[in-house]
Amino acid sequence: MKKTCRVGLVGCGGMGRHHLGVIQDLPGFEIAAICDVFPEALKQSGETFAVAARYGDFEKMYEEVEPDIVTVATQTRGHYTPTVAALKRGISVLCEKPIAIDLAEADEMVEAGQTSGARLAVNHQGRVSPGVRKAQELVRQGVIGDPVMVRGRNKCGRKSGNEFMEMGTHVTDMMLCFASVPEWCAGTVCYQGRLARSQDIMEAREMSPRDRDSGPVMGDRAVGQYGFEGGVLGEIHFLGYERNLNRNFGVDVLGTEGQLTVRTSDDVTKSLWHLPRPMEGLPSELGDWRPVDLSGMGDETSLATMYRRLAEAAEGGTEPPSSGEEGRLAFEMILGIYQSHREGGGRVALPLSERRHPLEAWRSAAVEA
Repeated sequence: MKKTCRVGLVGCGGMGRHHLGVIQDLPGFEIAAICDVFPEALKQSGETFAVAARYGDFEKMYEEVEPDIVTVATQTRGHYTPTVAALKRGISVLCEKPIAIDLAEADEMVEAGQTSGARLAVNHQGRVSPGVRKAQELVRQGVIGDPVMVRGRNKCGRKSGNEFMEMGTHVTDMMLCFASVPEWCAGTVCYQGRLARSQDIMEAREMSPRDRDSGPVMGDRAVGQYGFEGGVLGEIHFLGYERNLNRNFGVDVLGTEGQLTVRTSDDVTKSLWHLPRPMEGLPSELGDWRPVDLSGMGDETSLATMYRRLAEAAEGGTEPPSSGEEGRLAFEMILGIYQSHREGGGRVALPLSERRHPLEAWRSAAVEA
């Protein structure tokens, strides 16, 4: 980068403060201003990170500060408006995941960036983690032969409905690193030991009062399957285990000659393993998995890499990791599970023709009936 990148942040909650800590320590970046509608959150972050420029109105912040990048770290329902406003002004945006509440909002966000030329990235940090980047390199080299399936793995600790929105797109975005465009999705959602019904649709905080406001949700267990261009298959499970196990979080890539498994929430220097055969075999043979040396992949945090790569993309006119289009596609893979379940669990084509949230559409139809 040729200059110091000035970042304005919208949303000073816990995630926003995490972003501020990374920006503060990142060479070539500075915190230009912060914004929040809650005065206490604004004051706390301003004092903690010594930021004098504090705003309750993001439009005013954009106008007066003219940041190079805006970080949108609000809860999901608040992503759309500040993101579109920044992009229309030509300001590039790093938006927290998932990209939006529904695909209609996501479409407008992507279009706003395409129209102005500003860059939009969704904060799917796993895409730039050392394990994922090295695994992509090994797949390109043919170490596991031709990819056959990509399997997403969740950390749980939430009912599946909440995990869909809060963590699901992290996993589907990592899946997209090893497969092409998804052509279809099939999904099943269960609630309290039976197939979920329209009356089981609720708001995220109704399902889990202490969780984030991420729109309509449904179900405590779910499974999704995908078909990608070229015949690669995909699957993802939301099993609703109460325990949160970070070490389970990542993707498996199954090939004709071997397998790779990536775990992105533990020690990033020890996050990739290789099995030199296509099937695991007996449990006693699982010791055949071998760690892959990640030296040379760098020790920068994934969030720092996201900022650096977005700034480079904005300056060079290239696309950042987990671009708006990629972030939208990862979100569409999640919503496709709901749409398929509503239609009886069969395959539904991606992209979805209905751009409203599938649960909102289902709920509205049930009320009208």
